[in-house]
Amino acid sequence: MKVLISSVSLALMAAMATTTAHAQTATVAAANVAVISQELSVAKSKVGIYVADQLLQLDKTIDTEFETELAPLRTQAQQLNAEIAALSPETIRTRTDLQRRGQEIRVKLAELGNWKQRQMEATRQQALQPVLSAYQTAVNAVIKERNVQILLPGEATLFRIADVDITEAVVGKLDAAMTTTPVNRVRVPRKPTQQELAQAQARRQ
Repeated sequence: MKVLISSVSLALMAAMATTTAHAQTATVAAANVAVISQELSVAKSKVGIYVADQLLQLDKTIDTEFETELAPLRTQAQQLNAEIAALSPETIRTRTDLQRRGQEIRVKLAELGNWKQRQMEATRQQALQPVLSAYQTAVNAVIKERNVQILLPGEATLFRIADVDITEAVVGKLDAAMTTTPVNRVRVPRKPTQQELAQAQARRQ
């Protein structure tokens, strides 16, 4: 008798669990879920394309400015490579002066590259501030129009059907709101400031 009661209880618990699972699934299915990709929305928008074009021009401008420093470094590198090519591997290993010259050239090139990258990133962040604000407004408008209850990031979504992706709708509203924005070069010190170093450390964490 106890065995029968236990069996009935187990069956009842299993039925209740199944019913609960179905109810939860039905609730999720009933929710209006949407997916959005912020990076793609900004990149495909007219203002995003405009900012990218302006940054490309800035990249070329900085390269031109750096040429007065890059040209001598390239010449030094070519001379060093020619000297090394004329030596045997055994001799090269003993020529610490050649190794030191090579290291100095690499350090200077890395310094220039880092300086350029920091200017580009600072300019990009400043230019995108009003764009991201307009993007958020566009997202909120689409959420309201489509009665979205759950919004997921596209970058973290493995699969979705086209109907739930609101990226294009957001791009349309962003295009209607703005097509250009000021892209003013942000000049930073040659060596990173303590604030920059702290921000870089925070991003890595």
